[in-house]
Amino acid sequence: MVAAASDIDRDLATMFFRNGNVFLASAARANRRNVRETYYALAIATELVLKAFLVAHGWSDDRCRREVRHDLAIALGFAKAVGLDTPLALDGVVEVLNAFYPNHAFDQFVVPPGKDSFPAIARAMVAGLIEKVGRDLGLV
Repeated sequence: MVAAASDIDRDLATMFFRNGNVFLASAARANRRNVRETYYALAIATELVLKAFLVAHGWSDDRCRREVRHDLAIALGFAKAVGLDTPLALDGVVEVLNAFYPNHAFDQFVVPPGKDSFPAIARAMVAGLIEKVGRDLGLV
């Protein structure tokens, strides 16, 4: 279902997108201090940008709050359902982040065993998501 232009809150989508971009930058700065802060910021960036995409496709803030909450996997699934095309590697990143994010448990976060490349992949996937959604919204 495609939302009518009048049903789209462009200001909210733009605000979500810009705030997500700020958290991506925050993740880059946090990386030098605390790995948990880095992944928490990446999770917030992911949530905000996926919600920006959903809002740009007719979702309301209230619907995002009710149906997505802070669940990155649910947000990604809904975004894909309304047309977001992402690399498969993003699903893996979301799976790892989502194990901690909805429960506010990043104080327990550790890089998954045997996945030493996860930090670089996570940053690249979230940055790529932001770029793709920004293009979709006409913001980059």
